[in-house]
Amino acid sequence: MDTSVKNRLRRGLGANVYNQIVTAVIQLTGVPILLHAWGTERYGEWLILFSIPAYLSMTDLGFSLSAANDMAALVASGNRKKALAVFQSLGLLILGASCLGLILITLLLYGLPLGRWFQSGAISISQAQWILWCLGAEVLVKLSEGTVHAGFRSAGDYPLHVKIFATTRLIQYVVIWCVAFAGGKPAAAAMAYLLVRLIATPCTAVFLVHRHKWLQFGFNCARKAELTRLLRPAIANISMPLAQALNVQGLVLLVGALLGPLSVVTFSTLRTLTRFALQLVMAVANAAEPELASAFGAGDLKLIGSLFVHAQRAALWLSLLAAAFLSFFGPFILRIWTHGKVTMHPELFALLLASAVASTFWYGMLTVLKSANRHLRTASVYVLASASSLGLAALLLVWTSNIASVGAALLIMDAVMAFYGAKELARVFNIDAFSGLLRALNPYPLLMALLGKASSRQL
Repeated sequence: MDTSVKNRLRRGLGANVYNQIVTAVIQLTGVPILLHAWGTERYGEWLILFSIPAYLSMTDLGFSLSAANDMAALVASGNRKKALAVFQSLGLLILGASCLGLILITLLLYGLPLGRWFQSGAISISQAQWILWCLGAEVLVKLSEGTVHAGFRSAGDYPLHVKIFATTRLIQYVVIWCVAFAGGKPAAAAMAYLLVRLIATPCTAVFLVHRHKWLQFGFNCARKAELTRLLRPAIANISMPLAQALNVQGLVLLVGALLGPLSVVTFSTLRTLTRFALQLVMAVANAAEPELASAFGAGDLKLIGSLFVHAQRAALWLSLLAAAFLSFFGPFILRIWTHGKVTMHPELFALLLASAVASTFWYGMLTVLKSANRHLRTASVYVLASASSLGLAALLLVWTSNIASVGAALLIMDAVMAFYGAKELARVFNIDAFSGLLRALNPYPLLMALLGKASSRQL
């Protein structure tokens, strides 16, 4: 593998690790600050309102990621003109979707009887409307980051934009905490949150076109045909959040309906803890995806196979190390984290850890397919597998009343996805996934790479 590719992979992994650190800081720091500043009732209502506009993030219909991978492939093949056409076509689509979305949420918020649906106590209905409008507008403005990200990714600057985006997100939350700490109400915090985005997104866009002169915002090169060509992978990208919703929220609702709220707390907390291993896998996969897209554009199947093995090796051993760490220290972390309010369920915890590690096998394969926008079939199977695991979990819970049954259903789903992903990878790229996984089990190249990096730093 070329040295420049390795360096970009390292930078991409570093950027994703930084993004995960930012997420952890936001999750761990925000709760005590806002609880102290606003109290339990007002903070609870803020969380409910904050979660609603997130669904607007699907307004781009999955085109942003498809366009990003397509542009990376086009640039790698030397076709910047066509890549610019995709860039401007995506920009036009997102601009239209954002404007339409802003009109829609304005009409809905001030036309629907929100007072009958939102049982407010600490936050008035008028404040709730303003909060929802600000948060919805923030999501719609943030949609433009999809176009900006496509530009950075195609130009080989994927790690830079990940860092910019993560830093902007951190600043947004810091501003919320400062407003709350200074005595400001949630409505003021929502407005400040939107204001940071209104400043950051245009500045990032200007920085992009200044850094890469061939990328220009406008509509002269926009073509409907470019979006039509990306329709299938866009549908696949929309399918992914649906499968994840079935996988996460669906199982939470199922456990709550059959076993009650106490079991929901146990399941959700243990799954959050075990998904730390999966977060490491995703950090590696996201770093490899731009390079895989470029390799696909260049027609370098040998490089695609090499990237697959290297990414699988790093993700697999990172997830195994994380699982081993959590096996030993998980109960202690859980006790400290929840102040002893959540009891460890060893059987469920073990199955969830196994599921997190098993997901390593198929997520790497899915990343290769996504990079070439050839993942519609796999995404469809993922939706079906997630729905089936939900049904299986329901049957097992009714039969056994053991919450560990949910972990077993997830593990079976991961096994199905790994088997199908391997077959699909062989069909699309003629890559023997099973052979690649066996090669990835050998940690020696990874250790040598880490030791070589450490030695070069000392020198």
